[in-house]
Amino acid sequence: MANGDMEMNAQATNLQAAENDLKQLMADVTRAMEKAQEAVARITSNAVAATAETGSTTSSRSSAHCGPLSKA
Repeated sequence: MANGDMEMNAQATNLQAAENDLKQLMADVTRAMEKAQEAVARITSNAVAATAETGSTTSSRSSAHCGPLSKA
């Protein structure tokens, strides 16, 4: 019985270690996703600011060109 108990304890220890590794990995993935979302927000913000800086003449020319292309 003692040998069986030791084997069960070893399995429990391995399972606990695997669970801890999984929790750490999930936390890392969550942080990576948050950083990616922040980066997308910054890029989007910069793109909106850059578009606003180009002025209305460029926007109206772009809109005029987009009409026929979107119908095709």
